Amino acid sequence: MSKSIPISAAREIAHLYACDQVIIIARKTGEQGMEHVTTYGKTKQHCSIAASIGDFLKHEIMHWKR
Repeated sequence: MSKSIPISAAREIAHLYACDQVIIIARKTGEQGMEHVTTYGKTKQHCSIAASIGDFLKHEIMHWKR
């Protein structure tokens, strides 16, 4: 994974599949490994909820440092 997944990709998934919120978790394993979380919400409220879910996953499940 050479770069982060842009919000536009999450927005495209939301539009294609008629979703209000999209949370993408992407991982590259190995020595050069990295993790990335991208969130999208159809409205400001959905954006906030998706971002909260993304933060929970990053910090509570994946153990990213704050």
